Amino acid sequence: MALSLPKVTIIIPVYNAGPSINRCIESILAQTNKSFHVLLINDGSSDDSLERIQQAEKDNPTLFTALTQNNQGVCATRHRGIQESNTEYIMFVDNDDYLDPDYVDVLLSNIEHNNSDLVISGYRRTTEKKVLFGVHAPDNAYTPYKITAPWAKIYRRDLLLNEEVRFLETNLGEDILFSLAAYKHAKSIQCVDYIGYNWYSNSYSVSNTKQQGLKEECDPQILLNSLNDLYPIKSDRPALFVYFIVRYVVWYLLFSGRTATRARFTQVADSLFAWLDKNGYKLNFHFYSKEISTESLFNRVAVSTLYGLSRFHLIPLFARLYCKGQPTRDTTGH
Repeated sequence: MALSLPKVTIIIPVYNAGPSINRCIESILAQTNKSFHVLLINDGSSDDSLERIQQAEKDNPTLFTALTQNNQGVCATRHRGIQESNTEYIMFVDNDDYLDPDYVDVLLSNIEHNNSDLVISGYRRTTEKKVLFGVHAPDNAYTPYKITAPWAKIYRRDLLLNEEVRFLETNLGEDILFSLAAYKHAKSIQCVDYIGYNWYSNSYSVSNTKQQGLKEECDPQILLNSLNDLYPIKSDRPALFVYFIVRYVVWYLLFSGRTATRARFTQVADSLFAWLDKNGYKLNFHFYSKEISTESLFNRVAVSTLYGLSRFHLIPLFARLYCKGQPTRDTTGH
């Protein structure tokens, strides 16, 4: 009897993954629903990642295809995966992460049953020893703005191709533009309160180190300008989209600014809040608003507080209390 064609392409960019790619592959082999094909795309790794994924293809050629290229970055690699795929649906998995055995089955069943363009699920943040936290995906309007990574989702491939949904070639937030563009163009989005994606915490990963200290090479305004282009007419912007933009600015300052100097924090904060004012983004929900009730209390209070401090020009005072970075000393004696 002929094998049925796969319904899902799982796209996995691979870059210096080492042994972690084996854990990822093993979790895929354990899936209860095998109606998928996996594109393992080596992005110019300098370790043995290519040999590991080629072995996966050799062991299971019906499930895995190993591709390789010179280093082009995760955005170009994912774009290649979308173009190389030929299935109705697409999933993304990062090479450090792994899946629960029913992950493909749950997401595929939901997108087929509801004829959706996009299904969003929850995820866990994990280490080798424990689960740090879980993020649920209740079926409400705010959930998509809580989960902006490309994984923990299944997409209809035509949505991505027809609407030219693409990742942003930048050092910061490349996947946020992709997700919010998909949300804008999807005719039907379903959120399922299921957790089956495990986001592995690697303290040495690029994503965890490049944003620290408000580095000049990580310019959030590149992302903000691209997001702004999604809704060039202010009246077309969903209220939750506006809140997300303000929330992103606050999150970036708090997450990246802790290790910055006071002067750098104040400079970047002034620039970002000026960008919000110029482009018409104002905090439009109180921290107790029911529209964002599934947002954590900490996040709601943080957004309201820092936004309020900016209105009263108190960011320099906040920076004195919050920032731990030390100014670079002049060792020349001047």
